[in-house]
This record gives sequence, structure tokens and C-alpha cells, in this order.
Amino acid sequence: MSIWSKYKELVASRLSNGAVPDVKGVGYWRDKLFQVIVVYMLPVCMIAYIPAMVLCYYLDQPYIAFYDSLAVALLAMVTFSKKMNLRWRKLLFVFTMYLLSVTLLYYMGVYGPGLLYLLSTVIFVSLIYSSKLAYWCIAANTAICVLFALGMHLGLMDSALVNIYTPAAWLAVASNQVLLSVLFAVSIQMLTSGLAQTLDKESSLKESIRNEMVESERLVKELKIKNEEMEQFTYIASHDLQEPLNTILGITEVLKLPSSKKGDGDFENSLDYISFSVERLKLLIKGLLDYARIGRQLEPKEIKCDEVIKNVVGDLQSAVSESGTKVLIDESVRRMAPLAVFPLDFNQLFQNLISNAIKFRRRDVEPIIELSVKEESDFFEFLVIDNGIGIKQDDLDKIFIIFKRVHGDASYEGTGIGLAFCKKIVELHRGKIWVESKAGSGSSFYFTISRHLAK
Repeated sequence: MSIWSKYKELVASRLSNGAVPDVKGVGYWRDKLFQVIVVYMLPVCMIAYIPAMVLCYYLDQPYIAFYDSLAVALLAMVTFSKKMNLRWRKLLFVFTMYLLSVTLLYYMGVYGPGLLYLLSTVIFVSLIYSSKLAYWCIAANTAICVLFALGMHLGLMDSALVNIYTPAAWLAVASNQVLLSVLFAVSIQMLTSGLAQTLDKESSLKESIRNEMVESERLVKELKIKNEEMEQFTYIASHDLQEPLNTILGITEVLKLPSSKKGDGDFENSLDYISFSVERLKLLIKGLLDYARIGRQLEPKEIKCDEVIKNVVGDLQSAVSESGTKVLIDESVRRMAPLAVFPLDFNQLFQNLISNAIKFRRRDVEPIIELSVKEESDFFEFLVIDNGIGIKQDDLDKIFIIFKRVHGDASYEGTGIGLAFCKKIVELHRGKIWVESKAGSGSSFYFTISRHLAK
């Protein structure tokens, strides 16, 4: 890498203003332009600095040598200082420009580029700050020229200007600098305004594309969920629903046999099997219909979660009292902010989790259910803990599948659809649900609910 490349890289690292924004606005390009100005300013100044020092020596101008050296030192600070932020670098740069202009005007008069430095200051401020601030620089330049004229008129200064101009002639020359400053400030303002409008349109377009991508991802996710539901429904239609039908069909065929007689014990048992299978089929069909209805409530509403849980516990009071279950609602639930949800489905979610915890309790232990919540920036994470019979590790991935019962014990009634309800309801609220459990040691159900459902 060449010395020049290393130098530019060093200056860029000193003037870096943080991460590059997604949409580079006018402010970003002003800072970038200032970086380019600083990169070239010091080398160009050094080219002029050495001949200037030689000239000051032969012309016996120690003051000019001092102020030129001070200006170079200040520019070096702007370029290489490690601790100075961008704002102070810009201010120091503008101060240096004014220092040079006033010094050259005072000591060199018409032979110095003092007026050119005043004009350049307006241009630089228009580029690295804003044209509005440049108008203040024009006012400052005008004030400097007027003060020089007053000093000349009142005889208060021994400047090279006094030997060349009368106050009126000086003001006539200086007014041209002011006019050019106004023209440059107006022109740059028009340029940056057009750039700002273009960048604003770019920003709006990117935001629109980003929103469309988010919406597309949401629709893809919903489509994926629907496809998974269709696969489950296909499995149910081919297996779970056919099971009781096959039982009925088999027993019916047996009853058609000549040996089957009404009043016979086997005949009565067969009728019981048919009744049981029909009832099970009715429950399965009802469960499917209820499952399909989840999400029909399209408008989310704000609720207070602790009130929902208290209502659910009230609805389950009979089962709670009969089992002697203690339902403990943590203070975090009472303190949480109102949450936008689909109320009927959200109510069903807690009803299923609490009723499951009551159903799968251990007979020799007082049932306890604890509910708490943890607030994150984008979602609420709920936790429902019970001290019931727990779930085997091999079954943790199966319990949210519709009609999948991991407890085959006949003492636990049900169709195995409750936790499938919970999964669908949580996904409807843009969250996820999972469980941590160990057989015989209770279960901990976690689920998240988006804070932005109403947006």
C-alpha cells in the first residue's frame, strides 16, 4: 500500500462517524465531503507553507509566519486528533479558515488572499453544515469587512489595507466578496435541497420494500402453518377418524352373523362398543371443528392478563375445588402492561393449560399451578408451571400434535387436542410454545405473545 493510501486510510479512521446508515442522507454526505476536504487540505497547505515561510523570512514578516504556523497546527489537529469528535473538528476547521483570512487581510492587504478565504469559508460551511448556517457566515464576513473599514476610518489600525484603500474603496471591494458568498450559498442550498428530496424518496422506497418483505415473510409463515395443518388433517382423516369407524364397521359385520342373537351378552357388549366409538367420533369431529375456528376473531383487543387468568380460574372453579388445586398468579402478571390479543382464543389458551395441569396431577401431592411472565422488547414470555405427573423426554416433541395422546392411561380422558389448540393460538399471536418436563416431576410450559399484534 502506498504512503498516500495509508494516509487516506488513517484520516478516514480518525474522522469516522460510526456505522454507515442504511439510507445515506444529506448529513452522511456532508460528513463524507468534510472527510475528503480534510484529506487534501493539509497536504495542499504544506505545499504552500514552506515557500510562505521563506518569503516571510526575507520580507521580515514574523507575525504572518506565526499565524500561518498556528493554522497548519490547527489543521493537523483536525486531521489526526484521536479524541476529537466530528462536530469539534468542523468547528476548529472553520475557526482556522477565519484565522487565516483575518491575518492575511490585516498584514498583507490586497496582496493576500484574505477575501478569498472569507468566500471559501462560506462555501465550506454550505457544504459541510448547511446553507442556513452559511448565511450567518455571510453576516460574519460582512461584519469583518465593516470593522476593517471603521478601523481604517478612525485610524485604529496599522494595516496594509490603510496604505492601499480608503474606507469607501475597501467596502466597494469587500461587497463583491459578500455578493459572491450569497450566490454560492443560494446555489449550494438548491443543490442540497434536491439531493435531500431524492434521498427522502429513496428512504421511503426502501422502507416500503422492507415493510413488504416483512409482510411477505409473515404470509409465507402463515402459509407454512396452514400446510402443516393440512398435513395433520390428512393424517387425521386417514387414521384417527377412521379408527372408530373401522371399529363400528367390524362390530356391525359380527352382528350380521347368524350366531348373533339379541339379548346375548356378547351382543350387548358389541352395542356398547358401537356407542363408545360413536361418542369418540363425535368428540373428534367437534375437536376438529373447534380447531378450525381458532383465529376467526379478526380484531385484536387490549386486555389485562391477570383479569383473564382470574376469569379462567373462575370458570374452572369446580375442577379446582374438587382437586384442591392452588393457582398462584405471580406479581409480574399483575404488573404487566395491557396486551393486545384475540380475547376468546387467548382465554382458551390459559383454560387449556390450567385444565391440563389439573387433569394430569399426581394423586399423592397437593396440585399447585404457578403463572408468571417476563417482559421483553418485542414480546411477553409466559410461564405456566405445575407439579403434576410430567412428560417423558421422548414425548416432548409429540404433545403439540393434534390428537396425539402421550398418556395412554384410561384414567385420563380426552382426545389429545388441547395442546394442539394452544400451539395454534400462540402462533396466531406471532409467538412460539415449548415445554420443559421430566416424568414424575411436573411440567413447565413456556410461550411468547407478540407485543405488536395491533400494529
